Amino acid sequence: MFNHVALLGRLAQEPEIRYTQGGTPVASFDLAVQVPSKDREAPPDYIPIVCWREQAEFCGRYLTKGRQVVVEGRISTRKYDGNDGRRHKVVEVTASRIYFADGKESGGGGSAQNYA
Repeated sequence: MFNHVALLGRLAQEPEIRYTQGGTPVASFDLAVQVPSKDREAPPDYIPIVCWREQAEFCGRYLTKGRQVVVEGRISTRKYDGNDGRRHKVVEVTASRIYFADGKESGGGGSAQNYA
């Protein structure tokens, strides 16, 4: 079986950094991915991205709203019981790698850098 995703897009907001009860950092943000379309005004898809541990800390330090990145990872699903008493299902991308795609502040003159 194969579960691999690669997305090119821009951060829709600043990454949100949280910590588990055990102190593990978790970052989350939405990635705005333009949908290929003849209609140039088509709105982007907003894909939820989650990063863990050192990668979460990296996101908190270096990623900002509007930054263009490539995210590699896998699609993951989880279910939880909400405060409203209903069962909720979440589909998100768990990132394994993030590459700068815009060259801005990358120090490489436009070359992509990554953090794995």
